[in-house]
Amino acid sequence: MTLISGIILFGHHLVAFSSGVVWALQSQIRERDVYGAIADPTRRELIRLLSDADEISLHILTSYFPMGRTGVSKHLAVLKEAELVIDRRVGRETRYKLNPAPLNQVHNWLSHYEKLWQEKVTMLSRMLEEEAQMDKVISLDFQFPGSIDRVWSSLTNSATLAKWIYPNDFKAAVGHRFQFRAEPSQWWDGVINGEVLEVDEPRLLRYTWISGGENTTVTWTLNQSDDGVTHLHLEHAGFQQDQSFQGASFGWPRMCTELQSILTNAG
Repeated sequence: MTLISGIILFGHHLVAFSSGVVWALQSQIRERDVYGAIADPTRRELIRLLSDADEISLHILTSYFPMGRTGVSKHLAVLKEAELVIDRRVGRETRYKLNPAPLNQVHNWLSHYEKLWQEKVTMLSRMLEEEAQMDKVISLDFQFPGSIDRVWSSLTNSATLAKWIYPNDFKAAVGHRFQFRAEPSQWWDGVINGEVLEVDEPRLLRYTWISGGENTTVTWTLNQSDDGVTHLHLEHAGFQQDQSFQGASFGWPRMCTELQSILTNAG
């Protein structure tokens, strides 16, 4: 025989519950009470105040709020129903103490969303980093009178490259590894290592540019218009460090000015 310990009206029906079912329902109601209890900003402030002390009297708690003793007492009663506070009488005053255990229900519920937001923040941070790297691209355009073949030779001939970049052992052959060698300084050994990645004479030249801890890529694109002007586009991408990016942003216009001078004099 099942002990009947509760009767609840559902619609037009009376339903009897055993003590175990009633306990489960009471637990669910109490769980909902925790969320309702902390929904109010005044009650959240009461919880904060009680978390900073072992015990606080009603008189002292009331002093923190722009309301009377009765108003604060009503908020404390809600917290007590949710088992978030414990009270006791000491003489003529009532003292309150925080019982944080029921807040575990809230913590467990929020932990799922905390993990979700951490993943979203991590994803956002990665996207911003990728966008920042995309911003670190040097893109320059030049126009030179004369044939495209002459400009191509200035980009690929080792002796000519030495005049406007640095001494080198460059060859326009895919897979060829080469070096540019500048005068070393106390901040830089002066060595630029590279490997030719793509050659489409006289339209495209791409190679790596490895120096100062940076592994970047240089791409030259050439086109000749009907008026005989050769259009040269430089893209230098893959920078990780601001200092390297700023140095290259200063260096390429200076070196390409030398290239322009060489092509003008050669014409």
